Amino acid sequence: MTTRDPELLPLLIAELSRHLVTLEGVDETLEAVRRAVHALKGSAGLAGEAELSQALARLERRMRDGDDRARAETAAVVTLAVERLSAGKSAVIASWPEPPTGLLPRSLDPSMRVQYAAEVQDRIAQIDGALADDQNPLEAAAEIYRHIHTIKGAASAVGDEPMSWFCHGLEERLRPGTTSTEAARGALLEMSDYRAVLGAFLDDPDAALLSLAGRQNPTRKSLRPSIRPDDDLRPDDATIRIATGAVDRVLDQLAIVSVIQDRLMQRAPRAQRNGRMSRKLRAELTEALRLIGPPRPWGAPAAALRRVEAAASALSAMADEMETASQEIKSDSLLLKESTTSARAGLSQMRETKVAGIFRRIASAVEAEARRAGKLVRVSLRGAEEIVDRRLAEHLFEPLLQIARNSVAHGIETPDVRTALVKDQVASVQIAARRVGSRLVVSISDDGAGVDVDVIRERAVSAGNVTASLAQAADDNTLLGLLFLPGFSTRDSSDLLAGRGIGLDIALLSVQRLGGTIRLSSKQGRGFEATVEVPIESGFARVLWVTAADRTYALLADAARKVDLNEGLRVAHLGACLDARPNMPAPYVVELDLGETQPLLIGVDAIHETNEVLLRPLTSIVRALGPYAGAVARTDGTLALAIDPFALAPRARAIGRIPEGRPSDSPLSRPPPASAR
Repeated sequence: MTTRDPELLPLLIAELSRHLVTLEGVDETLEAVRRAVHALKGSAGLAGEAELSQALARLERRMRDGDDRARAETAAVVTLAVERLSAGKSAVIASWPEPPTGLLPRSLDPSMRVQYAAEVQDRIAQIDGALADDQNPLEAAAEIYRHIHTIKGAASAVGDEPMSWFCHGLEERLRPGTTSTEAARGALLEMSDYRAVLGAFLDDPDAALLSLAGRQNPTRKSLRPSIRPDDDLRPDDATIRIATGAVDRVLDQLAIVSVIQDRLMQRAPRAQRNGRMSRKLRAELTEALRLIGPPRPWGAPAAALRRVEAAASALSAMADEMETASQEIKSDSLLLKESTTSARAGLSQMRETKVAGIFRRIASAVEAEARRAGKLVRVSLRGAEEIVDRRLAEHLFEPLLQIARNSVAHGIETPDVRTALVKDQVASVQIAARRVGSRLVVSISDDGAGVDVDVIRERAVSAGNVTASLAQAADDNTLLGLLFLPGFSTRDSSDLLAGRGIGLDIALLSVQRLGGTIRLSSKQGRGFEATVEVPIESGFARVLWVTAADRTYALLADAARKVDLNEGLRVAHLGACLDARPNMPAPYVVELDLGETQPLLIGVDAIHETNEVLLRPLTSIVRALGPYAGAVARTDGTLALAIDPFALAPRARAIGRIPEGRPSDSPLSRPPPASAR
């Protein structure tokens, strides 16, 4: 940092005051404002106010990028700087890790974004590996320091200012850890504390900044919210890692497709020649008929007969050739279908992975965290064989890691405390996954101290989060939801990462970006559980096409067990489940097995074919409108919505509880035949 020059500070105050008139002037052009900010940026740096210079540089870039809010923020920064400098203080309050003034994420160059994200992800994975190294803390700390330095450089190169700023501050905190073993252990603990924030800066910088600002100053409102109505994950921003053998298999299938395409292209000229020959033979037959002339009793001329015989022979040969070509085309079509089906299955598998990969990484991090904290933990995994989209797994890793680390850092007791509580010295942390329809449910539970909801109630009232009457009336689940508030803690310590709820705000925002949610439950003294539920990413799925209320839908077929005519049963009509309309009779009934005692019956107007389709992701708005698993692009160019039976079930049961009198005594008329079975 540049040393402040006391002789230049009065001049800086005067210049700030003079240019403030330009910044606040409503008639001043944007170019004049930008020139003023540029001049002040240099003056602040020259006077030794580096933080002010950097803040003005960020605001200048935002103005250049067309950010309308930057001008007003600049005026506020300069006004505060004049007040603080006049009082003998530094121009800007700089206390890492509180985000500095004007620091907001910028859109990165698309040509560099994917490579940058992949590089940072690889570095973070190596940091996780180093954190798990208990044998050589000094080497681990040095390795982490190098990775942070590399990430900072990469972030600066692509213009990721929040990541660059955070890594610069983290680098300063970690530097002492490279000098001694004892300092290295402290650096590893500090890196472990900031690990979730580092991952959030890559996945959701808005959420990371908002969380850091909220922890330092809960009243700060300058950062824009992370979740926006139309903010969805962009598939082109993601990367996946696949085995070389899988790529080779798909390429082999595509090579077969290319060969068949060449064959079909070679047959095209033959078909064209046959067409020309057919027209020529038709002309020959027409000429033969002309030579024959009108019917005569003494027979046809010999020349005409020869022409007819030649044309008939040529037509016979052509017919044989066309029949052979037809068989070849049919054979190639079947081979082409098999190859494309195989290639599609291969590509689908490339997009998929088992959750075992991220579960093992989380388990390693939990065990390393426990060893550093002097705790004994046994991690068990369930449902690790569940298959999900690779991008979903990558996006889930950060929030799941933070939740699991929370269990160890703020839930699991030390062995002596557990012994005093008549608990096993080795605590238990369980990570489990299961697929429920088109949603993945991951739970992370521990048998630690849990959360005292009475403490949450008291802290919430004292912090002004809720009124006393509302806090008293709230149930435990509602109070646990307060742990997601940035800065809310159940501890008296002001440490950045102290308290059971710290880090959960970042995890929740990350999960919400995936279209999911987190539910918390706790039993004081007996454990804590966080359940993450997210829609499974788009991919290939088998669907049953149905029609309801004049619209066609793709019903996920995994749960469909039987389709039958409705013999007068009162069932929830699919159209009534999706739209605000009264229930109506349904000619067909689809029986859905949702793993419960009784199957769920859904009424539809028509049943069509069952086939495999590619599910495409939905926007956050459409996801919120109904029990939809995705969208399907149909062959006619239209889009159809795919129905998630598990999400549909609560609506259907609610309609079933609406009293409508006795079912109709008269059976339904037999419906017209479906277009396809």
